[in-house]
Order: sequence, then structure tokens, then C-alpha cells
Amino acid sequence: MKFSDTLRIIYEKLDKLGDLPVFSATVNRIQQVSSSEESDAMALAMAIMKDANLSAKILKIANSSTYHRGGPAITVVSRAVVLIGFAKIKNICLTLKLIEGFHQSHPDLNVPGLLMRSFLNANIASDLSMRSRHQGDPEEAYINALLFGLGEIVVAHTMPSAYRKMLVERRKGTHPWQKIQKAMLGGTFSDIGQDLARSWGHPPQVVQAMAQKDEVTEGEEATQIAGLSYELLEQLYGLDDMGEHSFGESLDDLGTVTGLSAEEITESALRCYQRVSQTASDYGLSCGSMVRNYVPTGDDAKDELMRQMAFITAQSVEDEREIEAPQERVKGSRYNQAEQQLDYLNQVTEMINQGEALPKILKTIVTAMEKCSQLDRAQLCLVNRAGDQLEVKIAEGEALDPIQSYFTRRKDGSQNDMFFRVMSRGATLLVSDLDENGWLERIPPEFVQEVECQGFVVAPVVVKDRVIGMLYGDRLKGRGPLDEQDFKVFSQFASQARLALLNA
Repeated sequence: MKFSDTLRIIYEKLDKLGDLPVFSATVNRIQQVSSSEESDAMALAMAIMKDANLSAKILKIANSSTYHRGGPAITVVSRAVVLIGFAKIKNICLTLKLIEGFHQSHPDLNVPGLLMRSFLNANIASDLSMRSRHQGDPEEAYINALLFGLGEIVVAHTMPSAYRKMLVERRKGTHPWQKIQKAMLGGTFSDIGQDLARSWGHPPQVVQAMAQKDEVTEGEEATQIAGLSYELLEQLYGLDDMGEHSFGESLDDLGTVTGLSAEEITESALRCYQRVSQTASDYGLSCGSMVRNYVPTGDDAKDELMRQMAFITAQSVEDEREIEAPQERVKGSRYNQAEQQLDYLNQVTEMINQGEALPKILKTIVTAMEKCSQLDRAQLCLVNRAGDQLEVKIAEGEALDPIQSYFTRRKDGSQNDMFFRVMSRGATLLVSDLDENGWLERIPPEFVQEVECQGFVVAPVVVKDRVIGMLYGDRLKGRGPLDEQDFKVFSQFASQARLALLNA
């Protein structure tokens, strides 16, 4: 096949399979903003928030153990940007978009494995560059190495049949891998990756990073590290099938470029492998796709590194199973709710920014209150202009009839006016457990009998000094008291509701 025909097929398929050329506009905008001395965290956050999926994933990563060391959850993209840092955020965004574009394609071809190797290559190249005797640029090395294998990933994604045939030929072991690429595609994966990166507007150094080893310009350290660390991984994964280079030669080449010893390079590779194993799930990758069966080769240094990597992988895969199993068994676990909370907060913020209809925003907020906490019910009630008639507008959860019936009421001067008094004071009321602190003597008996809750929380909804209603959430009787986390989730979304009403 001619190389021009291969490129035509790839670009046509990309247009049909996903907006990969479009995503580069998002990434390039993020790179521009993050590189500008005049930009601040809010400007970068606004660039990221144009992509809802990307925003949710950035928030998830900001709340991971890698960046978040305790305290309240990070729920605002601008805070995530400050926490992670401008330099790292553009690399994370590019990684996430690369994974988003290719992760689900053709499981039999192990595209996730290719992505994982690119992610690992990026981490190794960045680490080596940072430790290099020549003071390289770690962030530049990261991007160069991440995209080094782009050509192969794209071919597997867009030309799966051709890629399968290429793998069959490779397993025969009669021709070098590059020769198979040229025969099947009219060019190499490197040629394809360079063309794509160039067309997507990536800078020249990124395009140059995808060049074959013999095409690299001397002195371009970040570019050399990207290709050489990729070659090292080919060795470790047994993909240098024609024996053109040895593991020792790859270490020597990296040592020449970085000034590091073979021991320092292997320590860096193992350290990055462990780090990637720990953070892979935050990027939407499974450690299972990194699995490499340990088979001794007779090269002591290579075998020792492979043995340690195999142990780390086995441990990480086991940890994934332990995390996933409880999530499948326990519906509404705190783990799931924290994930949902970030997704809902991002969704509501996007809806407000895009001027979505107010009823739709408020319904999403009430749903989030119930879904992201241990609250069994949540609702929004509005009061008329005279302040004497309460009506339920939105309710979510189970056993809704009792609360909808009770809170559809008129002010009558009795003890049942307690919730009107709470609204007029403009203060949030939390009753964790009706059975404690004498609450049963102070709460309207009719409420206790009809609603049958164990604890509840009420927050007045105030717009421009006028009370327009209240948000309410509770837990059914016998299911335990409300805790601090329930209150935090409720309060957070109550603030979102006030913001939505102010913008409206």
C-alpha cells in the first residue's frame, strides 16, 4: 500500500470514529494558556472546563492520593489547577485526551496496553530528563515520549485488520518490525505519528520526537530520551524480536544522553513503573494491560528489572480487584458517592455557565443531594410571595409521598410552622438524630408521625435578601443518624442552588 493511501484511510476513519483532530484544539488551547506568563489559574480552568469530561477527570486526579493529602475535596477546576501546577496540567490533559480517544478500541489488539506503555514511557522520559546531568526539560520530555508511539496506536485504532496481519507477520519472526510496517503501510509508525502531530498543530519538537533513532538530531536531548526510553520498554516487553539491539546497548545509549549510570536508569524505570501502577486508574487505565509474563532471558540486569516489575504489576492488579469487589457489592458506598459528587458538581457548574434552564439545574442539584450522600430523600420547596404557603417542586429518593404531603402546607400559627420560622431566620438547621438531645419534644408531632425520619437537614434558599423556599434532606427512621459527610454534601449543593438562582 502507498503511504498516501494509508494516511487517507487513517484521516477518514478518525473523522468517523471520533473527534481526535478537534481534541487537539482543546489541548493546544490549554498548552497556550498554561505556557503564558500572563495567564492565571482561572484562565486555565476556563480552557479546561470547555470539555466536561476532561474537567471531571482533572477533578478526580486532583483528589487522588498523588495530589490530595487530606482536607475538603477539590471540587473546583481552578483549585485543581493550582494544586497540580501549570506545568503538569497540560501533560495530564494531553494524556487524558489520548486515552479518551483510543482506550475503548478493539480490545483484542490490546490498545490499552499500547496506551499504558506510552504513559509509562512518558513518566520514564520525564524522570530521566529531570535527573539528567545535562539539565533537560522534564515536561517537554513527557509530551515527546507520550506521543512517541502515537502512530502504532492510531493504526491499531483505525486499521485493525491491517494491524492484525502485521502482528501475525511479526510473530513469524522472519522480518524486522519496521520492514513489516513499510510493506503493509508504505511507511513506518513513526512517519504516521509525525504526520498526525504536524496536522494537529503540535510544536516541531514534538514532531521531531517521533523520528526514528537514526533521524534524531544530535543535541536534542528531550527528543533522544523519548525514543531511547521507548526502545528500552520494547526490550523489557520482548518486542525487539529481531535482536537488533540488546538491553545493555539501550542502557548505554540512554547513559550517553543523560550522563546517568545503568543502575540509575533501571532504578528510574522501576520507580516510574511503580508510580504508573498506582496512578493508572486515575487516568482510566487498568494495570492488567501492563502485564508482562516474567520469562528469564539470561541477562541478569534485565531479568532482575523484569522480575520486580512483574511483582509490582501482580500486586497492583490484586489491589484493583479488592477495590472493585466492594463497589459491586455495596450500592451507594462512600467511594462511589465521592466520585459521583465530583461529576455532579462539574455537571452543575457547566449547566450554570452554559445558561441551562433553571428547573433543569435545580432538579440536577436535588438529585445530586440524594445520590452523593447517605440521604434517603431530598427535595426543593418554594414559598409564595406572601410567605405563608409552602409547595414541593422537586423531590428525589424513596418513600416521597409522606414528605411531599407534609411540606405542601399553609402557615397556620401552630407548632407546624417551625419550618416557616427556620426559613425566615435564614439559617440552616441540622437535626442529626431525632432520638437525641430532646429533639422529639421540640419537633412538630405531626412531622414526626407523618415523615418518619431519623434525622434531617433544612437550608433556606435566599435570593437577594428574599427567602424563596428551602432545600430539605433526610434519612428514613431506623437507618441511622445523619453524619458530617451528609451535611457537607447537602451544603455544597445548596450553595450551587443559590448560585444558579443568582445567575438566573
